[in-house]
Amino acid sequence: MEIRAVLFDLDNTLFDHSTSARAGLDAFLQHLGTASTDELARAWFQLEQTTYDRFLAHELSFHEQRRERLRQFLPLTGRAVPATDRLLDGLFDVYLQNYQTAWAAFPDAGPALQSLHDGDMPVGVITNGNHRQQTLKVSRIGLGPLMQGIFSSESMGHAKPSSEAFRQPCQSLGISPAHVLYVGDNFRVDVEGARNAGLQAIHLNRDGGGPEGTIQNLAELVPLLGAETGGASDSTTLV
Repeated sequence: MEIRAVLFDLDNTLFDHSTSARAGLDAFLQHLGTASTDELARAWFQLEQTTYDRFLAHELSFHEQRRERLRQFLPLTGRAVPATDRLLDGLFDVYLQNYQTAWAAFPDAGPALQSLHDGDMPVGVITNGNHRQQTLKVSRIGLGPLMQGIFSSESMGHAKPSSEAFRQPCQSLGISPAHVLYVGDNFRVDVEGARNAGLQAIHLNRDGGGPEGTIQNLAELVPLLGAETGGASDSTTLV
């Protein structure tokens, strides 16, 4: 099936969220006068996922999920929880500023997107999250000029793995889902979600391993699509 557009997940696919977030956390803990440990990092990332999922489910606002993360995390550091939202927001800003300072794309992201762009392959992002923050990430890591669209769960009103979260971008691009390839690091949310919506999908597992068709870096994607010749071969099977 011919591929006429490639859409990507953002966090931990194009954007190195884990490294950026760990840098932000280390600086935040230093601000608190607490040593950074792997145990605290694991707790932070678990709380990040739990509270962010509640934001995606419309149980918490974007800012409230940040506050809730701090309410649960600060006792683990021996620090008292501030009594007001204003104080919580100010404390979270310490983490946020350091997180943003560390924002970076994976080294293979820019070259892969540039190759697709040079081959006249439309490229975009489907991401679960706050539209302003996700758009700012794309811009700051230098990928904005290569994008035909940034589709966030907030702007669409649907979060992955909902089929509508994948179908709306295809409709916006004017391309049938069957001719769109989606690339993401989360097999359930990205790959299964995209396939259930009728797109083709590839799992990116940077740690290695995975079923047939899994890639370990984005440099593998361009030859697979034949993007250097401006399009994929009809015989290419991407499932």
